[in-house]
Amino acid sequence: MVKLKSEVNEIEDVIRFKIDFPPFDGLRFVCVYLLKADDINILIDAGLHFRDWKNLFFSSLKNLNIAIKDIDYCIITHDHLDHLGLMRDLKRKNPNLQLLMHEITHEIIEWGTNPNKSKELVNEARELAKRMIKYGISEKQGDRIVQVLTAMPKLARYQKPDKLLVDNEEISIGTNKLKIIWTPGHAVGHICVFDSDRRYLFSGDHILSEITPHIGSFIMSPTLKKKYDFNNILDYYLRSLEKIVKLYPKIIFPAHQEVIYNPSERILEIKEHHKNRLKEISNIIRNNPLTPVKIAEIHFGNDLTEINSFLALSEVLSHLIYLEDQKKITRIEKNGKFLFSS
Repeated sequence: MVKLKSEVNEIEDVIRFKIDFPPFDGLRFVCVYLLKADDINILIDAGLHFRDWKNLFFSSLKNLNIAIKDIDYCIITHDHLDHLGLMRDLKRKNPNLQLLMHEITHEIIEWGTNPNKSKELVNEARELAKRMIKYGISEKQGDRIVQVLTAMPKLARYQKPDKLLVDNEEISIGTNKLKIIWTPGHAVGHICVFDSDRRYLFSGDHILSEITPHIGSFIMSPTLKKKYDFNNILDYYLRSLEKIVKLYPKIIFPAHQEVIYNPSERILEIKEHHKNRLKEISNIIRNNPLTPVKIAEIHFGNDLTEINSFLALSEVLSHLIYLEDQKKITRIEKNGKFLFSS
């Protein structure tokens, strides 16, 4: 059994809880942050509901003489399991704690964990698998996608939020103002939290220090699909980066990897990365029609784990659809498969 390690440090006036997260290469650990506004404590994200992780987090709080009842707010950046894990525990230990999240994030969590919606969940997963088969995966892989995508939401522990957030909303906490920026890309309901006075940005998975976050949209409730078209999710992501640039953050506190002290430079690096990936994918398919699966194998290699193969395909798709919307590539259907060429 791998023993997790934790590290707690204060960066300016923010306490960072950095705790190991061994399952995923490149992420290494999950960070949650405690921001103090006057005498009010605000927790950004709720970490993992994983026994060792949870124990380390609560022990770290105790070592700092911080009780759960001392935490006044918890803001969830998005619906992934490593960001919402302890929200029910926190609320049960402190009923006065105010739990906040974006309205899209709430709908995804509520729908995915509702046993009465399990049939809808399976149908959406099957619909996605059918699309992926047309993009080049096998039927066996499609069955596996259904299995995984219907199991994952059930691992979340639903907790009704006290407030639903919307884009550009300002929350006054003590004398501080926190601005909510809706930043879809890594997740469709993703938000960043901006402390306007100190110019701190809590970026969740939107901006990371060393790697670029995975861009893609998976299954959503039928209600959300009627409200939004997230087909071109990379376009949403790149526009979301522009929203952050205009805030001129001083420091970015991400949920994985290291704190970012050069926000403008890092955002520019991420934009250049996607620009280069778009160019590389275009070159792969220049006068050479290929399925997204084949493109992903050429671009990322074919020795990836199952989960990373799926993420690679999803990443390639987000770039193909972006190029397709710009009329820079074309799509044809041949023998039940979609092929893209430039």
